[in-house]
Amino acid sequence: MGERAVVVGAGAIGVACAHYLSLEGFEVTLVDRGEVGRGCSFANAGLIVPGHSQALPAPGAVREGMRHLLRRGGPFAIRPRPDAELAKWLLAFRRSCTTERWRRTTRVLTDLSRMSHELFEELVDSGSTRFGYERGPLINAYLSEDWEDRAEAFARQLEVLGFSSKVLDRHELAELEPALGDPVRGALVVEDQGSGDCFAYVRSLAEALPARGVRVLERTPVHRVTVRRARAIGVFTPEPVGEIEADLVVLAAGAWTPALTASLGLRLPIQPATGYSATFRAWPGMPRRPVMLDEAHVVLLPLGDRLRFAGTLELAGFRKAPDPIRYRAVVRAGNAALREPPPTDGRAWFGFRPLTPDDLPAIGWVPNVRSVIVAAGHGTLGFTQSPATGKLVAELAAGKPSSLPMEPFRPDRF
Repeated sequence: MGERAVVVGAGAIGVACAHYLSLEGFEVTLVDRGEVGRGCSFANAGLIVPGHSQALPAPGAVREGMRHLLRRGGPFAIRPRPDAELAKWLLAFRRSCTTERWRRTTRVLTDLSRMSHELFEELVDSGSTRFGYERGPLINAYLSEDWEDRAEAFARQLEVLGFSSKVLDRHELAELEPALGDPVRGALVVEDQGSGDCFAYVRSLAEALPARGVRVLERTPVHRVTVRRARAIGVFTPEPVGEIEADLVVLAAGAWTPALTASLGLRLPIQPATGYSATFRAWPGMPRRPVMLDEAHVVLLPLGDRLRFAGTLELAGFRKAPDPIRYRAVVRAGNAALREPPPTDGRAWFGFRPLTPDDLPAIGWVPNVRSVIVAAGHGTLGFTQSPATGKLVAELAAGKPSSLPMEPFRPDRF
């Protein structure tokens, strides 16, 4: 019998960790405070985008954020509140906005996303998961007058990173995606990206786990990691489950991870960044390809018999209810770009993206307490980067060489 591992968090990252750990021979228990995939993985943008892995802290990002700060309907917002951790996070974000750090972080994020894209191919080809996976172009659409300058600047960034793209004017774009309306002036088409239903990905990957001996526990909140002589020996949950003994603990609880690492002496500066989506029933005039609305930062994602609008980034803590103004801003942006908007109301959703101030996830061993690995803080790229993160965690746990350099992801780098 292999070593026992408990993975805390059953979203895209946690389920991928459980999958790859089980392939390495670990006896895995996957535990979640709610249901598998019902957190940030449930109704997100659904993109697998190595070409859209640019770091959020960028030159000019603070100025751009300040421009939208007081607009509740803008693509970025901060809910003012007395919060020392948020203030520290914002200062660290600002320090990450230099050109050199942006280039370095973007390269690291892109490499992680590229690794994931190939692993998605392997997962789909092996039948390990089924989620309506599509591989093809992503349309980066522009509504502003300076769209050509923006598109060409983005194309140059992509070329440096090794991605192919092409600029299309309004008439060329109409041939590729006739669902986009006249307000869309042009687009940059980014080749070889991916998309699919993240919730279906998580659920189908998790459904295959019990056949390999993985125990899945839903509605089981983890209160703390149990430590003895500076080594994790399991996690503590309420009755009737109680203590879960383990030789390895993986913390992949998204925005809730810092609450578990704090008692281990590790401060993880992760903010819950609220994102919103609206999912509509299919109609004849909807887009057939994924579209990113550049200025609004809103995604239009076809999902078979549905279409989803998703976007915005809001630092508002763990809000109890959605902000209707921000939700309507997502719907309004999607409607404005379409020749024929949805004929019915969409299904509203919001979730908490786990965002670090440098936009790099924390993946690695917890210092000072042995046998604990963190895998959290993927921000807007959790779905995109989940298979690669799961494989890296399994490599660390098994003592194998890592597929990527792990230094940039060190959990104690803050």
